[in-house]
Amino acid sequence: MSFKTATLMRWHAEKRTDDGVFRHLADSLAWKDFDSKHSSFSADIHNVRLGLASDGFNPFRTMTIPHSTWLVILVPYNLSPTLLMKQPYIYVSVLIDGPQAPGDMIDVYLQPLIEELKELWEEGVPTFDASSNQMFQLYAGLLWTINDFPAYANLSGWSTKGEYACPNCNSKTNSVWLDNGHKWGFGSSRRFSPEDHKYRRDAKSFNGLREYKQAPPTLSGVDLLTQIQSNGVITQYKKEDMLTRQEMGPKGPKKDPLKKKKHNWKKKSIFYELPYWQHNLIRHNLDVMHVEKNVCDNVLGTIMGAAGQQRTVSPEMIMTTTLKSSR
Repeated sequence: MSFKTATLMRWHAEKRTDDGVFRHLADSLAWKDFDSKHSSFSADIHNVRLGLASDGFNPFRTMTIPHSTWLVILVPYNLSPTLLMKQPYIYVSVLIDGPQAPGDMIDVYLQPLIEELKELWEEGVPTFDASSNQMFQLYAGLLWTINDFPAYANLSGWSTKGEYACPNCNSKTNSVWLDNGHKWGFGSSRRFSPEDHKYRRDAKSFNGLREYKQAPPTLSGVDLLTQIQSNGVITQYKKEDMLTRQEMGPKGPKKDPLKKKKHNWKKKSIFYELPYWQHNLIRHNLDVMHVEKNVCDNVLGTIMGAAGQQRTVSPEMIMTTTLKSSR
């Protein structure tokens, strides 16, 4: 590690202003929670906190050519905010190229990366610090992933489609099948508002009912792993699990016992191979740019009556977007 890089990688501990103002990821609750749970790791300021971003695109810029290039990128968070997203510090760790996106099979391609992350956490690698002219054992930990909503399903294992599409609400997702629209609709977003909020009592503007339900509890990584294990959800990269899936046959609910459960788990994510993953405060982050753009496009497309851009937008959906944007 060169003199310059070694100095920059200690910025989060030596030069960051720690006054309670959120300026850097080190000021976040997730970072501080990770440090408190792994005190031996956080004791050495050389150790690296990583973020993983993943998304796919068509390199030919046309949908007439079926092709997908899927990137998995690692970013070290020890650097200052001005350097975090600079090209020299963004590392392409996995490149998946083929006629179609990897989908849930992305775990197969992530196996070498996960093995290296486990090694960096458990054993570390000998590293030379040119700024102090000494050797040290460098360790690294993955804080979270960053992805859009479809990629969330591929990386987490929780499907973002169907009756239980909301990963936060989990099995307590309030959904209703729309006979005319032939799809699932999601209501009761008013339960996330304060108990004395006027929308809770406003039955006329919504579904004709007042809302008395409480917001569903937030499940920790330990809770989710327990749910996965108790429902017999298996991986989609281990040989024995792949054989089990072949024996289950097609996706039909009669042949797949997982389909009968009240959950949306499709697989056990490979990230649970990391010994600390279930204890992370935040495991998956949604790319805000994608969410804001998609919501804006759909709402404006519906209002303007644009061809191919119209969506079923209920007052509760608009209220949910308003509440989240005002936080």
